[in-house]
Amino acid sequence: MTSKALSNAVAASALVLCFGAAAVAQSADRIRETWKGPDASALGSLLKGVEKKQPAGGAARARPAVLKFNPAGDSGVAKSLADALGRSVEERAALAAAFAQLRQAYEAEVAREGKANDLAVAMTFFISANVAAYHRADTPTDAATDNLYQSLRETMAGAPEFARMSDAEKQRTHDWLVCMGGFVLAGYTDARQSGDGAALKTFGELADYSMRLVLGVEVGGLSFVGNNLSTGAAAGAPPRAAAAENKLVGTWSLSASSPAGGSMATNAGYYKGQYRFAADGTYSFKSERWYGYARSGEFYTTEESGTYTVSGDALTVSPGASRTIQRNPEGAVQKTQHNQPEKVAYRWRLHHFEGLNETQLVLQTPRETTRDGGFSSSSLFPNSYLYSPNANLEWRF
Repeated sequence: MTSKALSNAVAASALVLCFGAAAVAQSADRIRETWKGPDASALGSLLKGVEKKQPAGGAARARPAVLKFNPAGDSGVAKSLADALGRSVEERAALAAAFAQLRQAYEAEVAREGKANDLAVAMTFFISANVAAYHRADTPTDAATDNLYQSLRETMAGAPEFARMSDAEKQRTHDWLVCMGGFVLAGYTDARQSGDGAALKTFGELADYSMRLVLGVEVGGLSFVGNNLSTGAAAGAPPRAAAAENKLVGTWSLSASSPAGGSMATNAGYYKGQYRFAADGTYSFKSERWYGYARSGEFYTTEESGTYTVSGDALTVSPGASRTIQRNPEGAVQKTQHNQPEKVAYRWRLHHFEGLNETQLVLQTPRETTRDGGFSSSSLFPNSYLYSPNANLEWRF
């Protein structure tokens, strides 16, 4: 595979660029739903053998033919990604056309090399584009992409997840890797040329998000050194999980002037919540709610404890005991309720907000939880709770 496929894809993606950062920031969960390839837990070992140029785990050599497929019409990927990113009928139509153009430019180039309809080539393109965008670097050389392709071809051919896929499944996976890799690279390239720092940051975050989604690795641990991809700590899941867990340990707090989960638009009230994650895998949680003057005599506190586990960007919180106490303004207990345990698997990350000069804990989940209340208001992280490293919340009770 040559780097020309990368540059051709960027040139074909000019229409995509006008949607850029604003669309990306609001679309992470919708992008996640478009990925129909193997789960990241099954693909996390693909990069283990890259530096040694051998199949991960010492697997026997498999026939690379299992990575090839016979395309049959439109895979539907261009439309699904356009629907995820587009904010209007017109934008979705233009994006679908741009993704189709991008894919055609890519396919024309790899066909000249005799590498059409090949999952290993598409994965090479995807990884190369995301690494360049994240590190704000030039696209890798021909020799570097060729070396990566040879390593991935051996490793992927030995993975049963690919051998079991039908032609239609392979085509959809292939097209998603090409379209998303091209979209990230095109947005990054345009931002780099125009000096748009905000867009550079957004497309770097999308590069990291895409790599976590597909391969379960942090793109920050990957880089091209000479003509080879250096995987650093990215290919070793256990060390990453341990490091991530250490970063999570501590106190994280949220405070909002709303009923947090209620539907009242007036008499806002307030909500406060606080996690304390311990290094031994246990946690405690406390929240306090007041629903405003319409229910001025009711104050609710919830106290909870349990265990948590971290695996990559997945944080699973498993309560052991949880109770909510209703008090009057003087603090007299009116009612005590033992809550049904609410086990939740969040997607988590730490994000530095430059305007606040603060690194916050971001917890994303498809639906609001009873424990955390209403979602935080963030266009960058929809369906999320943003917790500050603030251990000094003022509690009424």
